[in-house]
Amino acid sequence: MCAFDQSGMFAAEVQYWRLEPDAWRKVLERACEAGLPGLSSYVPWEVHEIEPGRFEFDGSTDPRKNLIRYLDLVKELGLKLAYRPGPFVCNEMDWGGHPRRIVTGDHDYYVLRSDGERAQGYHIAKKEGWQPSYLHPAYLDEVRTWLTAADGVAAKYTTAAGGPIHMCNLDNELSYIVRDSMFGSDYNEVVVGEGGWYHTWLAQTYESPRQLPYAVSYDSYDDVSPPRAVGDDVETNLRWYFDWIACKEDLLAAYLRKLRDMHDEAGLAGVRYYTNLNPHRPEGIPTSFKKYAEATGGLVGYDFYRNPWLKYSGYSSMTRVLKVMEASLPVVWSAEFMGGWWMTAMEKRIPQSHTEFMSLSALAAGCKAISWFMFHDRDSWGDSPVSELGHKRENHAALTNVNAVVKAIPEWDDLAPVTDLAIVYYRPYMWHCHLGDPMPCNDNELHVGAPALWGSEAGASVREFEGAFRIAQQAGYTAGCVDLTDAPARLLDYRFVWLPAEPFMEPEAARLLDEYVKSGGVLLVTGPWPERGVDGKGLAFLGGPPALGGGGRFASCERGAGAIVWSREFVATSDPGEEDVAVVREVRSLLESRIGAPAVDATTPVVRWKTQMGAIGHGWKEEPRNLVEAVLHEGGGGARVVFVANIHDRAVRATVSLRDVAAGRLEPVGGDAERVELADGAATIAIDRKSTVVFRLVE
Repeated sequence: MCAFDQSGMFAAEVQYWRLEPDAWRKVLERACEAGLPGLSSYVPWEVHEIEPGRFEFDGSTDPRKNLIRYLDLVKELGLKLAYRPGPFVCNEMDWGGHPRRIVTGDHDYYVLRSDGERAQGYHIAKKEGWQPSYLHPAYLDEVRTWLTAADGVAAKYTTAAGGPIHMCNLDNELSYIVRDSMFGSDYNEVVVGEGGWYHTWLAQTYESPRQLPYAVSYDSYDDVSPPRAVGDDVETNLRWYFDWIACKEDLLAAYLRKLRDMHDEAGLAGVRYYTNLNPHRPEGIPTSFKKYAEATGGLVGYDFYRNPWLKYSGYSSMTRVLKVMEASLPVVWSAEFMGGWWMTAMEKRIPQSHTEFMSLSALAAGCKAISWFMFHDRDSWGDSPVSELGHKRENHAALTNVNAVVKAIPEWDDLAPVTDLAIVYYRPYMWHCHLGDPMPCNDNELHVGAPALWGSEAGASVREFEGAFRIAQQAGYTAGCVDLTDAPARLLDYRFVWLPAEPFMEPEAARLLDEYVKSGGVLLVTGPWPERGVDGKGLAFLGGPPALGGGGRFASCERGAGAIVWSREFVATSDPGEEDVAVVREVRSLLESRIGAPAVDATTPVVRWKTQMGAIGHGWKEEPRNLVEAVLHEGGGGARVVFVANIHDRAVRATVSLRDVAAGRLEPVGGDAERVELADGAATIAIDRKSTVVFRLVE
């Protein structure tokens, strides 16, 4: 049983200071009507500071700042609250929630880029300001003053004090306000100066400066400077570059721990701390799911925003991220999930069907709770589930329906997706991509290119990693994820794992995979065979690759009680929706031969429809790929739930087959679905375009 009440973490963002106080009750009542157990609310430093060191929480000069009244109302209505005091909140605010004085002026606590220039902070209309350096003592003193004041109010409203606050957000989207490229941050003196964070980190990581695995020898840690650009030594000095990434991961986690300590010291008791991540590619770089979870106590959420209609690319990226999270986190959830949009023009509409499809698809992929952002309209935000005056919109019904699905499954907290295979997430390959990526937070673009390592482009294996999930899905199998660096023990949960490879690998990772194969696992390697370590020295990975020959795409051989399968070329690098159907068939055949049928499968005939082509008449459009996915969830004393998602642009009839069930029925729980009987473990289900239906499996 998970220690977290996951169903109780469903929520939506309400921002009291952006609403007329007379509308607070109406908006909160609409949240209750939607079946939401809770809310999340930023408490911005910028809003409540009336002069340096003085704060207003009682509405004495502005009723919108009456945090006390707002918390009393939340308590009265019986809602839970995730309290979000920053210090950074982003939130389309001019300085991201910081007072202007913090991010402007002649302070020495700003983030510096590798060229010594200040890193631009977050701004909207004002177009001014710089990003504070997280561990600078002067900045931390300012943060402590703010949190002490805000917590002086919040501490009286925690669940331990009989109030609604059950969670506390430690900062927001922690990553240098997206200035988080390899050389974009942070070269402030407190980080890279003599005796600073970087040198302290080196001393804690290595027993002696003489043991530093770098191309240059050092007598003192203080003599080491971090890299400021990719040089010709990247292959001979790769660990030096990778250590700079790992050092900053630990720095961000250390900042979270400092914020947590500040809250504890201010008397904030009985809350669960969490942080949330904005989208990056590759996922978890340069942030670290595991290190963040250790710093918060377990809770790390991801922020999902996808354009309507949800395309296959958006669907597949969202479900992939959730599986990567599941590989190393105790709870998988979204701390901010698209509800409305940061555009207010009326032509930018968010239909109910999009919100339901996206939400139920996330739950199908293993997301255990959702906090929708926003719940109401406000400046810089529109088409939310309710207006700023509390009028219900069509997306209010979407939230109501999704919450009803979870409430209809009492075993929800204990359910987990059943996966047939795992794709291997290997951090050094993700770090290689990061080395040359100018903007990791641009998740619309994956960096593929320089610097190459031993002939392999940065990002090439990541592109294969992403595509592997889609190939598996189109082949009818549900793929999970194994984090080979942070949670390698989960290898043993799978009979088949797929490694998108590069020419190098750490010896410890190679040892883990060797043990996995010898113990009976099947390892598929696509791309270059790892033949050297991170230090460039030779590596005898699994005793060498299987011999290629016979004209097939895959070569294989038995090793110990297991087997190795290899393709010299990557097989999953196509863009979403352009996958090679021949590759999909070959992967399905490989999986069937090695692990048998999937736990649950959904197939359709080729989807084909006539389209209008203007003056030249009609034509036919055809989608040969299988864009229907079925996911089985199990747990909670034998409970089984089946999600079926139709990602096609057209309604389809899908045949759903369950491997271990001969007879029974699928009882509808959510979505536009009807009860269906199983015959020989299969049933045909009609599913509308871009929608997900949910069934309880009854035998």
